[in-house]
This record gives sequence, structure tokens and C-alpha cells, in this order.
Amino acid sequence: MTTTTTPTPSAPGLGERLRTGFGLLGPRHPRHALPVEQADTLSLPIGDDGVVVGVNSEGQPAVLGVNRPTAYDMVLIGGLWTAQVMALRSAATGARVAVETGRPQAWMQMVHAMGGGQNGLSVYDVGRVPPQGASAGTPVLVVRDCGMRPPRGRVVSGPWQSVLTLLPYLSPVAPRLLRQARLAGIQRVSPDEAAELGRTMGLSRTEVESLPALPDGVTLWCTDRDRQYVLTQPTDAEIGLLGTPRRMD
Repeated sequence: MTTTTTPTPSAPGLGERLRTGFGLLGPRHPRHALPVEQADTLSLPIGDDGVVVGVNSEGQPAVLGVNRPTAYDMVLIGGLWTAQVMALRSAATGARVAVETGRPQAWMQMVHAMGGGQNGLSVYDVGRVPPQGASAGTPVLVVRDCGMRPPRGRVVSGPWQSVLTLLPYLSPVAPRLLRQARLAGIQRVSPDEAAELGRTMGLSRTEVESLPALPDGVTLWCTDRDRQYVLTQPTDAEIGLLGTPRRMD
């Protein structure tokens, strides 16, 4: 007696599956499986969240967490160029930037380039910054460009509203501002200013001696527990708008 065997239908090919709407084939386990003992070696190349202000001494991106749910005060003893780059890059992360300044003409080119208004950069006279209505969805960076002796501001740091105070040189109000700040940036200063900053901020002898010789575009960023030299490298668009890095304005 002859037995007839019914052939089993073969699995549909890739082309047929795509035509019938099943989508792409998923990964194959033998090719993507990871032994349990190697799980600890798995990592993702994700850095800190924030504004990239440059590269550190190892060539890695240096990131400042500007948009925070808590009050955050920063002081930059340095040039207008660096403060403006920080404002541009903060706006690129979705923050609104409010500038309090006694030299509005120095910011007008940026205002026009960024569109101004609620979705860009706004410039106000000293003491005239209105409440900004910062929130998690619309964080705010207030840049205080008010000279050597900035008055106490009407708008202060708070949840999702950080304040960056720019000082061109070490002034009599600098020690108070530095004590209040959670982050301080120092660019090239005189030897006397470097010595004073060393005493105020507890800098090492090597750091104090480096400050008078810092190149343009280099900032020593300091927190209570960390020190980091950062080189701010402008993009072509930033050079076109602001020029090349410089300490003096």
C-alpha cells in the first residue's frame, strides 16, 4: 500500500512577509545574545544633560546643567564673548534667555539673529527684567551683564530659572557673588586678581599660577568639589555672529 504524505507549507519569505504587512524581521538571538557574565560591560555613550560649553583637557565634551528644577546661580569672571556663546547654546536647548544689561547695543545682533521675543532672547535695561514665568516646559536663563558692580537683581534664580552674572574683572562685589554661586568660571585675570581668587575660592597654587596665562576661549570652571579647564570652540555660525574667542571686549 502506498502512503501519500501531504507536504508542509514552507515559511513565507521576507518579501512575502513585508507585502502582507508584518513588517521587518526582528533581530536573531544567536547574533545579538549577550552572556550574563558580560552584562556589566554593556554601556551607552550618553553624557550629561545640559549645555556643551566646550571640551575639557581630555578632549571630552564639557557640559553645564543650566536648566534645573532648583535655584542655580553662576558667576563668570571673563569676557562678553563667552557669556554670549552660553546664551546662544542655552537657547538651543529650549531655554528662553533674558539679558539684563547696561550695553544693549552689544546684544542687538544676537536678538535679531535669534528672533527675539518669548521664544528667543530678550534684552532689558538694568533693573527692568520682568518676571519670566519659568517652568519645566519653558526654562529660563537670566544673563546679568551689568558691569563691575551689578546691583541686586529684581529677578533672582529659582526653579527652572538660572542666573549667570558676568563680571569683566574681579570687583568688590565678586566675593559675595562667588559665595552665593554654585558654579564659577574664571578666565584670564591679573596675577593680583588670581591671588585674591585663590584665597576666596581655595584654589591650588598651580591653578592660581595658571590664571594670568589662560588663552582666549579657556575658562576654569569651579564648583565646591571640582575644577575643570574648558576650551570653548565656536561653530562656524557662532564665529559669523560673534567673531572668534576673546577675553577683552
